[in-house]
Amino acid sequence: MLKIDLSSKRSRLALRFLHTVFMTMSTLALTTVVVFIMLGYRMDRGFVFSQGGLIQLRSFPSSATVTVDGKKQNSRTPSKVDIKSGQHTLGMSLEGYRPWSKTIDISPGQLLWLNYTRLIPKSITTTGLHTFDNLVGTLNSPDHRWLLAQTAADSPNFVLVDFNNEKKPEYTNLQLPDGLLTKKDNKYGKLELLEWDYGSRYVLIQHRNGDVNELIRLDRAKPQESVNITRVFSLNISEAHFSATNPNLVFAKTDEVLRRLDLANTNASAALVTNLKSFVVYGEDTVVFVNEQDKTVDDPTTRQQAVGIYRHGKIAIVRTVPLGPSISVAYNEYDNHSYLALGFSNSAQIDILRDPTANGPKDADVFNYFDLGAPPDLLSFSSNGRMLLANHGKQIITFDVDQNKYYAAKLDASTSPPSLHWLDDFHIWTDAGGKFSVLEFDGQNTTYITNVTPNFAAQISASGRQLFTINKSVDGKFLLQVSNLTTE
Repeated sequence: MLKIDLSSKRSRLALRFLHTVFMTMSTLALTTVVVFIMLGYRMDRGFVFSQGGLIQLRSFPSSATVTVDGKKQNSRTPSKVDIKSGQHTLGMSLEGYRPWSKTIDISPGQLLWLNYTRLIPKSITTTGLHTFDNLVGTLNSPDHRWLLAQTAADSPNFVLVDFNNEKKPEYTNLQLPDGLLTKKDNKYGKLELLEWDYGSRYVLIQHRNGDVNELIRLDRAKPQESVNITRVFSLNISEAHFSATNPNLVFAKTDEVLRRLDLANTNASAALVTNLKSFVVYGEDTVVFVNEQDKTVDDPTTRQQAVGIYRHGKIAIVRTVPLGPSISVAYNEYDNHSYLALGFSNSAQIDILRDPTANGPKDADVFNYFDLGAPPDLLSFSSNGRMLLANHGKQIITFDVDQNKYYAAKLDASTSPPSLHWLDDFHIWTDAGGKFSVLEFDGQNTTYITNVTPNFAAQISASGRQLFTINKSVDGKFLLQVSNLTTE
């Protein structure tokens, strides 16, 4: 047995040194273990370390029970789960709601946010709110608080539905001022609702009456101050879109030219883009356009199509293609990057460009692409810019720019070709076959909500607790109805 003389100074120094070494090594070991745990490493029963992932879970409503591969977890949503890498099946359940499940692939070290789960009641109550004798169009506001209903195609009268009190909406008759629209033979032409501004106060309306084509800005708060934009600027406007941040700024296509119209100062810009074919607006001063231009300066007889971006007075051309096929574009921004999706009428491939103007006015590199199987019927980004939706008939593909990954799904083949729309940033709705159904962006958890009349707008309430849709009543009239999306 080793004896230590504690009265010896050398022995005491040796013990102190050993104690320091032991504590340092213990601290390093503990720190290493903690770091490994934070990085998702776990030791299995075979004493082998492997890195898993972390899943953050939220649901609406909250307090849902969570299962992983059928095993119940101890916590309820919102919660988090450490999980081994690989494929797993997650489930959520809440009394009174339909069970939810999703198959996921988790990579080593991945942080996956499942914060969009919407639980649907097992029994949904749908109630009629208001009856319209006739209805030709509806338009929902971006803030989910207003609905503009058009009861006749040739009338300047509308019904404004106010959802600020979700339990008891209010209805106001709006009329465009006398003399604002041009009559022929004392009759109005066809009016069409186009779009709300992002502040949800103004609406663009197109009025076509014979050879007269007029663009109107309706003010829902002061309809008597509505403006005939065509008359103000004396321009032939065939297409127009609001600037995102200023309802007094409108980008318009006038005789194949793109212009910015300033309603506050009654000022029209010079031509921003010529030989214009189509365009979309993002933000205050970003326009993605398709136009026709000379292929080379030396040979102006040779023409081509170009996809370009106008921003802050500058133009960058990001793609040129031969004349012939029509081009579909969708644009949005997400996490400090801009994304441009391109589809062509003669191709099934969808190209996605990231930061397409970063390298100046030349063809931009493809960030990713996928094959839709046929030319797209629709290209549309979710409002937050993360998800791109493309479809042809019943085939849909959604691309997640955050995960750089796409998901393919096919809707029920027994339904008619669907119209698809974003319900929120992660859910899509369709009214195919007169049945309103919701599915998640990856095609999972498709669920039927209620019967509707196709081709009318649908809107989830600002609180997320109610769904407003249009259906026909038994006597053939049109019915604004509400479906409760919670059991409360």
